[in-house]
Amino acid sequence: MKRILLLAACASITACSGHIASTQVSELDEVRAMIQKAKAAGAEKCAPALQAKAVAGLYHAAHELDEGSANPVSENSDLISGALSNAKRAYAKAKKGCGKPAAPEVITLEGVFFETNSAELTASSTATLDRAVKALQKRSTIKVEVAAHTDSRGKASYNLDLSNRRAASVMAYLVAHGVSADRLTSKGYGESQARADNATVAGRAKNRRVELRIK
Repeated sequence: MKRILLLAACASITACSGHIASTQVSELDEVRAMIQKAKAAGAEKCAPALQAKAVAGLYHAAHELDEGSANPVSENSDLISGALSNAKRAYAKAKKGCGKPAAPEVITLEGVFFETNSAELTASSTATLDRAVKALQKRSTIKVEVAAHTDSRGKASYNLDLSNRRAASVMAYLVAHGVSADRLTSKGYGESQARADNATVAGRAKNRRVELRIK
């Protein structure tokens, strides 16, 4: 009788173990699916630490299950639930996005002027430009876009061309005075990025400007 009961108990334990293993395999599949979902949402970029923890937890739990580890079932369940939790958190963070990129540093070169309807720099502009050269030489690792803007008087197409030529003129001055050309680009924006009212003299003066945009 005792032998029969023992055999029955062994059979019950084996069946139970098989059921637990099957359940955990299903749970691992759920973790894998969530990790892939998080990856597709951009978790490797937006939540790399959480995604890495989820993957590590998955591999650990899968290894324990494949090897038939002597670890208690509850420990492997904890590994699986932890991996799933991290994958879900990574997915949620990725869905929110990585956040807005930081606004580029913009330095307005006060005192840079051009001849009327021309890209020729006035003599009074050199003091400001020389200071810009020194500043760029001190910050020797940064790359910079020279951006030029106009007011809205005249045709937009003309203003865009004029601003391109003015930006190129300032860039040429910086290069000629010691700033490496491979650190610089130039671009004109015409009247498209006004920061003051073009209906006033003061507003138009503010809109006619040259900026250094740190990349």
